[in-house]
Amino acid sequence: MYVLHSFASSVMSLVGVEDFFSVFIAGGIFSGYISLMNKLLRRSTFPSLGASGGICAIIGAFSMLQPNARLCVPFIVDFIPHSFQASSAVWIILSIEIFGLIFLSRRSALDHAAHAGGLIFGMLYGSSGVESIWKRHRAVLSWWKNIRD
Repeated sequence: MYVLHSFASSVMSLVGVEDFFSVFIAGGIFSGYISLMNKLLRRSTFPSLGASGGICAIIGAFSMLQPNARLCVPFIVDFIPHSFQASSAVWIILSIEIFGLIFLSRRSALDHAAHAGGLIFGMLYGSSGVESIWKRHRAVLSWWKNIRD
């Protein structure tokens, strides 16, 4: 939840509250679906629990919307000063999750498939989803008003 709190206000200011919650919920659903497919393929019995897929979707969206933003790892920065670009961070995190998915899934209680699915969903939303949603926004609103009237 610390990570969600860290990124929430930035993403909300970029896309608005409604789109923020849409990305969070849809990213959680998409990551849950990816997790379920992985569990079926691997015949895994580890349960999935939490909102980490939705949080990863927010991280992915932020990294595509603000690729030059400077990030650091909290608590470690006190001992080892560092910072890196958001665009680099998301690819590193995705690589770690894919590595975990391939090599550690059977032995780990972490749901690497859900994390990777959430990151991919957020990255897709951040890179092209915002524009495609707003292009259709007026058409959907006029369609909705016609139905309502």
